[in-house]
Amino acid sequence: MKIQLNKVIIAILCIILGAFIAIQLKNVQGDYSFVTLNTIADLQNMVKREQEEVSNLKEQISLNRNKLNEYEKAIQQGGSIKDVLDRENQLLKTISGFLDVEGAGIIIKVSDSERELYEFEDPNNIIVHDRDILTIANDLKIAGAEALSINGQRVISLSEIKCAGPTITINNYTYGQPFIIKAIGNKDTLSAAVKSPDSHATILKDIYGLGVEVEVYDNVRISRYHNNISWKYLTPKEGE
Repeated sequence: MKIQLNKVIIAILCIILGAFIAIQLKNVQGDYSFVTLNTIADLQNMVKREQEEVSNLKEQISLNRNKLNEYEKAIQQGGSIKDVLDRENQLLKTISGFLDVEGAGIIIKVSDSERELYEFEDPNNIIVHDRDILTIANDLKIAGAEALSINGQRVISLSEIKCAGPTITINNYTYGQPFIIKAIGNKDTLSAAVKSPDSHATILKDIYGLGVEVEVYDNVRISRYHNNISWKYLTPKEGE
């Protein structure tokens, strides 16, 4: 009889304990909700975007603070904010190609081949094309060229180079060969970029027999971009 009473007591305690655990689990589930992996990924992307935005704002604040310090320094030295703005304007003109520049660099002369055509060979193989000039110019840009010109025409972001028979049109001006490419930058790096065995200039010279001459100079002069620019679709973004 005593054993049965103990069993009953144990059973009652188990029921009470089970009910207590169930109540606790319900309370815990009420405080937390389950999220999917997609939700976690979305939240991570949101946090990343916010961090990037904060980083951009910090960078902009730093730039504005530096500019403000420059203005204050100019005033303290007896100058004016206009002097600082003039220097910034000159710098922007230099970078964008609207000022004459000079510096160390190289000059490349590219001309049609003078060799005879092989039997059944395409005559285009021995003629300089717009893609050849474009590729050499891109090789120079990759090598760090800070300014480029082709036959005296300054190459900027809006410059077009297109083939028209035996001539090439640059900035709406048409020229025949030879084509003179000037580049300002680290002269050794620029020279190596066009003289390397796998460069386009070397292929034109060694494979197709075109004339390619590269000269290194301590001072190369490049004229500014002379054409007028009119924007049809571009407008400044408000608030910038």
